[in-house]
Amino acid sequence: MVGFISNRRMKNFVKFALSFSALCTLVLISNCSSDEDKEPRITAAEGLFINEISASGDDWVELYNSTVSDKDISGYRIQDDGDVDYQLPDGITVPANGYLVIFCDDTNNGLHTNFKLSSDGETVTLKNASGEIAESVTYPKLDNGQSYGRYPDGSDNFAISGITSEGSSNNESNAPAITTIIRTPLVPGLNQDVTIQAELTNTDQLSTVKLYYSFEGAAYASVALTKIGNYYTGTIPAQGAGVTGRMNYYVEAKATTGAVSYKPFDAPDDSYHYLLNDDALPALHVNEIMASSTTCCPDDDGGVEEFDDWIEIYNSSASTIDLSGMYLSDDLNDPFKSKIPNGVTIPAGGFLVFWADEQGSQGPLHMNFKLSKSGESVGLFYIDGRKINSKDFGAQDDNKSFGAMVDGGSTWQQFTSPTPGASNE
Repeated sequence: MVGFISNRRMKNFVKFALSFSALCTLVLISNCSSDEDKEPRITAAEGLFINEISASGDDWVELYNSTVSDKDISGYRIQDDGDVDYQLPDGITVPANGYLVIFCDDTNNGLHTNFKLSSDGETVTLKNASGEIAESVTYPKLDNGQSYGRYPDGSDNFAISGITSEGSSNNESNAPAITTIIRTPLVPGLNQDVTIQAELTNTDQLSTVKLYYSFEGAAYASVALTKIGNYYTGTIPAQGAGVTGRMNYYVEAKATTGAVSYKPFDAPDDSYHYLLNDDALPALHVNEIMASSTTCCPDDDGGVEEFDDWIEIYNSSASTIDLSGMYLSDDLNDPFKSKIPNGVTIPAGGFLVFWADEQGSQGPLHMNFKLSKSGESVGLFYIDGRKINSKDFGAQDDNKSFGAMVDGGSTWQQFTSPTPGASNE
């Protein structure tokens, strides 16, 4: 009798379980719908996106409102990787299905932030008025004329575009971006072919890549670049024996949509160039350097005493030499690092000190690099990039210079009493 009752209870339990399972299935089905019935996915900021970023030259961040209503962003805050953020003023809205540009120019007023963006890439974060992160986008290194944006607007697909669409839709402005141009040789000789290589990104819709070149102001000729490895490659032909002058060139990348980008970005108004030159090199010498100063030889061009690195150049000729357009560099593989402005001269038998302080705003004798106390190289280069003179040096002591024992000579020593702007002898 006991076994009979247990079996009956078991049957009832099984019936209940099956009924409950069916009910759950019906409930689940009734609460499901097709993807076509779902609302579009939106961000925590209810359809507000960081849509495009420009960070080289003119820095700005474009916001896109994907909803059908204006979006009030009064009190929102925007920041980059720095320690400060910028609060947007009251009354700022992003129009329905529209765009708003925030200028990152360090002017700290209205839609102009209190910081600038890094062209090397960083993260831009937008917080709502409650301090919650509404959007955050990390962008890569960008060049002039390039932007990092969503294609299409508001999507999760990011790309570097070779053109920008500030304050308007990205959808028709997705162009291949030219990230790198390499010239070989860097300093061409007379009657020598020159190879140009271009590296591109965002090439899904790439149609053509062309090299344009013009010698001495002639009409631009073009050549299609061919993909070889990671680069699109072409050649500027030699100009003939004994031919001197200036060669201008730029690269164009065109998408199947018709969108076009250039490098330099504003070509042909601006272009790269090299000089074919057979001038005799001037009698100039890197004569003395100071790579670690704390008390010696102050630079007061900025209005206060600064103990900066310096490089002394010596003119061993009997004539004044104009240094306009020549270059100083602490990298012998980069002869065009710091260009000497027009109007800089050295008198016959004279000396001139250049400050290696990265403070070009202080005057024409201030270079865009500093010297390494642990040692490196310094070179002086002609207007076409040919090396005039250079010196390698090792680790340096504070407040001691390193220079030629005889002005313009090849034997160097350390000086406990530096002589910037004067003879070492």
